Amino acid sequence: MNRNWIVLLCQLYSLLVLLGVSVVSQPPRFLPTLVLLVLVLAITIRPLPSRYNLTVYAAVVLIAPLVLAIALESRLTWPAPVIHLSAVAAISPVFYLLDHSLKENTLQTRLEMKPKPGIFVSGTFISLVVMSLIIMFVAVVIGNRVLLYTGTAFILYLAGIMLRIILTIHRSPLSAETAIIRIIAGNSGDMSLEITNKASARIHCQFGTPEDWLKIVPLAAVLKKGRIKLSLNYTPPLAGNSRPQLHAIAKDLRGLLQIYQVLEPLVFEIIPKARYAEWLARKYLQQTGSGAAGIGTPSAQTPVKATGGIEYQESRDYQPGDALKDIDWKHTLRLNQLIVKNYSNDEDSAAIIAVNLSVANDEEADNLAYNLVTAALTLARESVPATLAAYDHRGVLLTTGVNEPNETLKQSLSLLKDITRVESIARYLELADVVAIRRNIAQLKQLDTGPAERLLNILNFEYHSIEENTRSHPATMALTTAAKQVAAPATILLISQLNHDAEAIRVITEKLTRRFFNTIEVAPPVTAIPR
Repeated sequence: MNRNWIVLLCQLYSLLVLLGVSVVSQPPRFLPTLVLLVLVLAITIRPLPSRYNLTVYAAVVLIAPLVLAIALESRLTWPAPVIHLSAVAAISPVFYLLDHSLKENTLQTRLEMKPKPGIFVSGTFISLVVMSLIIMFVAVVIGNRVLLYTGTAFILYLAGIMLRIILTIHRSPLSAETAIIRIIAGNSGDMSLEITNKASARIHCQFGTPEDWLKIVPLAAVLKKGRIKLSLNYTPPLAGNSRPQLHAIAKDLRGLLQIYQVLEPLVFEIIPKARYAEWLARKYLQQTGSGAAGIGTPSAQTPVKATGGIEYQESRDYQPGDALKDIDWKHTLRLNQLIVKNYSNDEDSAAIIAVNLSVANDEEADNLAYNLVTAALTLARESVPATLAAYDHRGVLLTTGVNEPNETLKQSLSLLKDITRVESIARYLELADVVAIRRNIAQLKQLDTGPAERLLNILNFEYHSIEENTRSHPATMALTTAAKQVAAPATILLISQLNHDAEAIRVITEKLTRRFFNTIEVAPPVTAIPR
């Protein structure tokens, strides 16, 4: 028979019993059963949250036998013990409703993780046991056998369930095979993890993890004997735990016993982004025949004219001497003639790589190294010449002329060793908007009023103070020197955590923008681990 039908039949039975007790009882003794009748009828028509249903059925089990026994004693001549036991037995189907409410309450209750692994008795079980003992104590004090029998029945019910739980649930019911995951720091991935239930009965499990970069789906599930698959999504940082913990609470279906277990099935091999980028760069240099022998040592700078471009302009007909890599195959196939992509490719087309080598921690150092190498590698693959402008919080470390792309890549790799970690490095919560200040100054100059003149003086003072403070900053000096090596228009690839150099960068790039230098802040793209 369907379980829902059994619940419904038990509810109808309890309603009939309560109705019969209310009818045959003398006032005011029928009032408790009448209240219980109304409550059971209400939750039968429209069920409440399981914890309320549980309270109502527990009250029926405890109160109804007492009123029923009084009604039977006035109408039957049976021995008192027989009447008392019969009254308790008449309410026994309500135990099934109580049991069903316990199971529903377990599914609706989310538990907090315990401070340490182990086996714990739930608060629900403790409450039911304490309630039964109190009833038995009161029964002994007042000499009421019905209450004593009711409390005993409750205790036997709980003891039987707990004994069954202990015999069917393992001390460590969950297990998982170890999985090794290789991933680049900051990348995202997902996988399925099989959790095995070693218990011989179904258990309700809740999962969690202290790592905010690791997500588990589903967070709760009912495990039959066998396995269940969890979906894991992860984005480990460089400093992420290589063996993150999965916390699990396994409960019996009634939620009376809880087993808190810690699993460590995942082993992360987190590859720094900088190491991955360096591997790509060295592989590229080997494939292009440039080698990497000169990396880390000063080399002669070879100024060259730009031979490639980074900005697409148009497509045109193929001409002898055009590089095959520039062929626009999509338009070639459509027009049935060779078409090439034309990029900005005048003799002054070059880029500036400006890099701030001061960082606050290892995570920032890894991101900075990755951005620097991948920016130089991108320019090398596009055959875009570039100049390097490297600085830190102490001063300018390197400025070069316009070099061949592969030479710039080698120099970028050599700069990795100069990345400096400064824990107390300055940071700015809010910077002055230099562009807005200049715009306001220009507008105020057109007004000839006293308030406008006073405000103009304040803005001029602020603007000149900012300029004075940033004029000797390493970022200003490095970019000013690099800009002299490259004719405008040009692109500045800015690689910085914008810490000590934030204000200076805003001022110098605003000035260079007026000279047709376009600034792009380099952010790490999503990469995939090589197989």
